[in-house]
Amino acid sequence: MSAEQILSAVGVVGAGVAGGLLGIRLRLPAGALLGGLVGSLLALSVLPGAVPAVDPSVRRWLQIAVGITLGSRVRPDTLPNVRRASRAAFLVVLAALLGALGGAWLVQRAAGLEWGTALLAATPGGMPEMVLIALALDRPVDVVTTVQLVRVVVTLLITLPLIRLWLRRWEAQA
Repeated sequence: MSAEQILSAVGVVGAGVAGGLLGIRLRLPAGALLGGLVGSLLALSVLPGAVPAVDPSVRRWLQIAVGITLGSRVRPDTLPNVRRASRAAFLVVLAALLGALGGAWLVQRAAGLEWGTALLAATPGGMPEMVLIALALDRPVDVVTTVQLVRVVVTLLITLPLIRLWLRRWEAQA
């Protein structure tokens, strides 16, 4: 790895950390993720040279850390609710996947993407998960990341105010 690549990688990581901390400080929805992503994207747009790919073992350890973080949020008293909620979750996932098929068709037509990439780009889910699937299927990660990033940002900017509005109305009626 060249000195330029090392400096670029350090710059991207530093900008990502700074963006994540700023996102947290500003109390943005998913501020750590969104800020880190935007910070690293900004750094990539101004830094010269290519940043070397992250070693797959690092990605695995990060996935393990995310799994532990999410798994530690489940309590034994919530486990009985899983069976009840799983039916509703299945229907929501089914509806989302049907919507993703339509969204993939639109993305494919509008952007001229290959079907698999369009489907990964349009599938609602966690952006990290969709990017990991794109990596596993050897699809263009940059395209999937870009479309997922736009989806997440738009969802955060639109959904949060709408939910606040609906909750205010719901509480006012109660």
